[in-house]
Amino acid sequence: MSSLANTMPVTEATPFACPNCGAQYKLVRVETNEALPDQQLACRKCGGPLHGREGRFVLKYFLVDRPGRKALRRR
Repeated sequence: MSSLANTMPVTEATPFACPNCGAQYKLVRVETNEALPDQQLACRKCGGPLHGREGRFVLKYFLVDRPGRKALRRR
């Protein structure tokens, strides 16, 4: 096991939905003691903003489901 794994505790993945489009993610918080810059992240579906940090935690988003497209109208 690497020394990096020992210094960065990871929390369990929790469900998260993009507040803009509803895309479904698994959110993982990784604790860090390092002074990392707060990076603004973007939703992979709509490009809406997602937070990159929460206090001492770095946030990692894993897309698990995109909202479906509307059915095409038949002529």
